[in-house]
Amino acid sequence: MNSALARQRLELLPSVASACRLCPRECGVNRLKGEIGFCGAGQEAEIFLEYVHWGEDADITPAQTMYLTGCNLSCVFCQTAEESQCLPSVRLTPEMFKNILVQGRRSGAEFVNILGGEPTVNMPALLELFARSGDFSGLVWNTNFYGSARAFQLLDGLVDVFMGDLKFGDPACAKTLSGAEDAGETARARALEIYGRTPDRLIARHLVLPGHFDCCTRPTLEWIARNLPGVRVSLKTVYLPPRSLPQDCEEKRFLSPEEAATARRLAEKLCLNLTRDADLSSEQTCKERPDSARPPVLVEAAIAPDGRVYMRHIVREAAQLLSRLESAHE
Repeated sequence: MNSALARQRLELLPSVASACRLCPRECGVNRLKGEIGFCGAGQEAEIFLEYVHWGEDADITPAQTMYLTGCNLSCVFCQTAEESQCLPSVRLTPEMFKNILVQGRRSGAEFVNILGGEPTVNMPALLELFARSGDFSGLVWNTNFYGSARAFQLLDGLVDVFMGDLKFGDPACAKTLSGAEDAGETARARALEIYGRTPDRLIARHLVLPGHFDCCTRPTLEWIARNLPGVRVSLKTVYLPPRSLPQDCEEKRFLSPEEAATARRLAEKLCLNLTRDADLSSEQTCKERPDSARPPVLVEAAIAPDGRVYMRHIVREAAQLLSRLESAHE
């Protein structure tokens, strides 16, 4: 991330933020004066969780991960939304941002993973933080891709990896599940643009949802194969159903092993360039022990009816535990 370039992009920000057009909702509020639109993001970024994540794709692990408030979609299966309502948020000041970067590097982080929420709706605050933080490497923009073309153009040259969601193959599913009928169409447009500019910086992520193979998974993977040849693809088959969903909702259940296997077989048939999961080797160690005064991170584990273990917020110690469990099972 180039801080001098971030300062230049700040000068261009009024074109999309003074009457907000950062995303397709085009609320028109003046984000530069603190007015708040659909996403709920304010003039300053707020953070409700940060830690070094050891359980993402190997291409972006380990990553100093920062969860921001504010999102422009209302996905019914979103785990982060529940968390953001329960955990207190604090203003992400330049000093805090710098300290988080330093602590992350000391704890072994090789990437800086910005998510939430949706980082694009926090662009006014984030560009200001980037401009004042000094240069750093490994910036990951972890996004639902529901942003405007102009907004993503402002990120060109600043972001090292765009980890972008391509979830929906059917507009009806997009509307029901995310609250935006054009979520799939918009995401595909942003993916094409980034692929056209810097294909090596794009990871197309698809979350396989229970009961959505024919309407979403199949058309999405086939579209990627046709339009983004060779792109890195993160195929997520570890779906953890939110507690808030009603019991009779299809998305309330775990993904079946058959559904996960079918999605993977299709990806292999299409010759997609799949990313691999993080190496959870117990030999991984911190470059420097993190400050013992830092608050612990709650690691949530869930066991599916068939015995599969799902884990959220995988810190180094949890990754080592998973590695030992896998070895014992084998």
